[in-house]
Amino acid sequence: MASAEELASDAHVFPRGGDDDSTMSAALSPPVVVSVLASLLERHIARNGRALAASPGSTSCHDEVAEEDARRIAAFDGGTVLDMGMREFLERFSRYAHVSPQVYVVAYAYLDRLRRGVGDGAGAGTVVRVVSTNAQRLLTAAILVASKFVEDRNYKNSYFAAVGGLSAAELGELELDFLFLMRFRLNVSVSVFRSYCRHLEREVGHGGGYQVERCLEMALLVCSGEAPAAAAAAQ
Repeated sequence: MASAEELASDAHVFPRGGDDDSTMSAALSPPVVVSVLASLLERHIARNGRALAASPGSTSCHDEVAEEDARRIAAFDGGTVLDMGMREFLERFSRYAHVSPQVYVVAYAYLDRLRRGVGDGAGAGTVVRVVSTNAQRLLTAAILVASKFVEDRNYKNSYFAAVGGLSAAELGELELDFLFLMRFRLNVSVSVFRSYCRHLEREVGHGGGYQVERCLEMALLVCSGEAPAAAAAAQ
């Protein structure tokens, strides 16, 4: 995985927020969101690992679409596990790629859709679960795609790849596989985003959650251009 020095030398000049970012309070700081999502993902990985061990080789392919999905899912399984903790891995994207908290939430929404199965309208979709052997590739792809959906400006794929410990070519292929598994259904409405914020609120617990939800919601409104309309409606 690329070192801090290598990442710093490859970074674009990316503008950081000024006084207008005062709405991003301490509750919106990456450590809060990263810590909560890391805890959630670690529990998912442990649970999915137990389920996989209990029913190995349960996946079957009955048509060309299912076979193609199985191939795409297999591309994320690198056969190796992260050489660092989940929180440390997620923090890399905040530290080196300036990934915002709302990007993490949208990425988690994508992973949850894959966990439930993104169908094509004709029935249940292919289920993709985060496990120890696909976490690095799946999370890197999810964060990359979410960042492109949420942010106006982004780092190059090669830079995201370095942060995630992958090659640029590999991440490019994984991004395409991710999009097809998602059926290109990337939109996350404000109401859906708010529901995931409430989920985070329950995870945070004891007072801080509501502030996290409100700040994240405002961040997505700003990104989607709905903030001025919302402000006008409130007056």
